[in-house]
Amino acid sequence: METDQDSIERLRVENAGLRKEIDRLHEQLGRQEERTRLILQAAGEGFHVVGMNGEILDCNPSFAGIVGYDRSELLTMNIGQIDPRPPHEVVMVIEEIKARGSLRFLARHRHKDGHLIDVEVSSHLVQSGDEQFFSAFSRPLTEQLKREQALRESEQKFRAIFDETSMFIGLLTPHGDLIECNRRMADFTGARPGEARGGPLWQAPFWVGGASAGERIRECVRRAASGEPSSCEVKIHGPGGRVATLDLKMKPILDTLGQSVLLIAEGYDVTELRRAEAERAALQAQMIDAQEATIRELSTPLIPLDAGILVMPLVGRLDRVRIEQLLERLLQGVVAQRAATVILDVTGVPVVDAEIADSLIRAAQAVKLLGAEVILTGVGPEVAQTMVGIGIDLRELVTLSSLQSGLHHALGRSRRGGGRRASGPRRRDG
Repeated sequence: METDQDSIERLRVENAGLRKEIDRLHEQLGRQEERTRLILQAAGEGFHVVGMNGEILDCNPSFAGIVGYDRSELLTMNIGQIDPRPPHEVVMVIEEIKARGSLRFLARHRHKDGHLIDVEVSSHLVQSGDEQFFSAFSRPLTEQLKREQALRESEQKFRAIFDETSMFIGLLTPHGDLIECNRRMADFTGARPGEARGGPLWQAPFWVGGASAGERIRECVRRAASGEPSSCEVKIHGPGGRVATLDLKMKPILDTLGQSVLLIAEGYDVTELRRAEAERAALQAQMIDAQEATIRELSTPLIPLDAGILVMPLVGRLDRVRIEQLLERLLQGVVAQRAATVILDVTGVPVVDAEIADSLIRAAQAVKLLGAEVILTGVGPEVAQTMVGIGIDLRELVTLSSLQSGLHHALGRSRRGGGRRASGPRRRDG
């Protein structure tokens, strides 16, 4: 049986083991507390402990740095000296933390030099035995607020550029769905907020040209979504019958992998440019017509002389077009001048082929129908041989070797009272 001495010894050993375990647990708890203290000391966020009456019980260096006090100073202060809100508002926050157990809110800390610091506070109600207190982390928002303000200003600038530019601008998904359009586009089309957005751009109701215009826009979207900028020309209409011609350019916005994440549709209003181009083309056409008329007049001059005589000297190569112009001008001149004699001088024509010779005979016949006589002058050997070779009947006109001979003949005929010669071939060398 165990004696009393043995029991005492056993209890002494057990107590020694318990003390050793307690010492180990105390050491472990101390290490944990030290780690927690070091973590809080090194934390970038400000940490502070506040009693239920508002006194500051502890804080880390970050919190002291935020408000500009030494830790020793803060431990003698009340939270009301840091929080610039009226006391009753501070009490309301404390009561809310008590009721909810924790609270995240925006506040301000008063710096030692008096300026205010925007912070985000995350506070918790802590129960430790019979003791209660608040632990709180404070994160300064100065830089974040600066970034947010800079972002807002940047967005305002972007929106001002986006809305006030003279271009028609739309933002699209890579599939071509309209996300946003600027004020210029909305005002011109009369689109209400949200109208036509969310659907494909080519299906919007303000394009002129129906399916054809839609297909051109759809092809532009397809090419831009593949990473290739594209463009097309379309017309857009708005209320009151307004119509504008747009040079629509589609550009992709690419991510770091080169994939299209957005498309920008830029519509340049080229209505006035196209109108000016059309007017310029019309003026150019008028100028060309006037120049061609002048050239026709210069290439087929019709010279009126006294006593009802017209002279038309022909220079250069003749073709079917010039012959038609010659005949038109000749007949108009005979009627206008009431001419009795027309002299066609071909001295300056290098080649007279069968077609040209036949056309000259037809011209003579047409003039004869108007009651005038035709004298053909400047007929050289080659021209005469051509006419004889193709069997042209020369009885319809007088042929002379030179313009001078033709003038003498015409003037002589005029002095004799305009009598006509008998029919038959007539060739004069005079």
